[in-house]
Amino acid sequence: MKDDGLYTIGQVARLAGVPVPTVRYYSDEGLVPPAGRSAGGYRLYDHDALDRLELVRTLRDLGVEIATITRVLADTQTLAEIAAGQIAAMEDQIQTLRVRQAVLRYVTTRRTGTAGIARVNRLARLPAERRRQLVADLVAEATRGLDMEPAFAAHLRSMLPDLPDDPSAEQLDAWLELAHLVGDPHFRESAREAFERHATDRSSGAEHGDHESWARAEQAALDLVGRALKDGIAPVSALARPIVNELVAVFAQAHGRSDDAGFRLWLAERIRIGADPRVSRYWQLLAMINGTPPKPDPVPAARWFLAALDPAYPASRERDDAGAPG
Repeated sequence: MKDDGLYTIGQVARLAGVPVPTVRYYSDEGLVPPAGRSAGGYRLYDHDALDRLELVRTLRDLGVEIATITRVLADTQTLAEIAAGQIAAMEDQIQTLRVRQAVLRYVTTRRTGTAGIARVNRLARLPAERRRQLVADLVAEATRGLDMEPAFAAHLRSMLPDLPDDPSAEQLDAWLELAHLVGDPHFRESAREAFERHATDRSSGAEHGDHESWARAEQAALDLVGRALKDGIAPVSALARPIVNELVAVFAQAHGRSDDAGFRLWLAERIRIGADPRVSRYWQLLAMINGTPPKPDPVPAARWFLAALDPAYPASRERDDAGAPG
């Protein structure tokens, strides 16, 4: 430091912890103007210049652009305004990185090849309305032209993915898996088959229930079979019979039917749909995306109940699972 309280460019650079060329650049841009010149024509800086240099360095470390720093030093924009803008920009950058991470993680876990990575990337970046439309199209295709129970149809149409503007890594992963599932032709065929059976039952008079009564029966199955599974009760056993009879009675009431051999065959076929793990996974992923509490997985209970109604089910289930797409 010179006796007159001025610093050379090397001194001010050392005090601020930046390279000399950086100080020279900031000076040329008018951010840190020199206080004067030495007899030899070299730039000299005072305490105010050092303070400005430290402020510029700090703002640059925080990612603030030179043009914005110029406005701060000219008192045309406050530090609070700058900070708010930087936070918004950082949030956008973080979200971009999350999307990239989700795509790369999906490619890694699903072994997606070169042909699939572009599609995964497009799915990850879809806007909210397009994401909802993707699922809405599946529902529309699966139910088109069918006589659906009104409340059930309304429930299906309302259950659309609502990924937040700032989704978590788990929500992004769930969205990519859901989009893959929705695009799976085997899953789409299975959904269409299920709804066709529903419509056929309504038109033939085999189905007299409603969405609320079905939901109560399904909850009864989760509760009763859940306890049976916990207690280790085999579906084809003397201990299982009263549980099965109680459940069949509940489902018969929910569907407006009588408990007879024909109904039990009909019920077994309906439960077979609920034993499809892809259907269960679809609802789990939708809940994860929408941030709603996950529902219990109905597949274990459905498989137990189906095995009790149809002793041949376990063998056929293994064949189905072996042929199901991953």
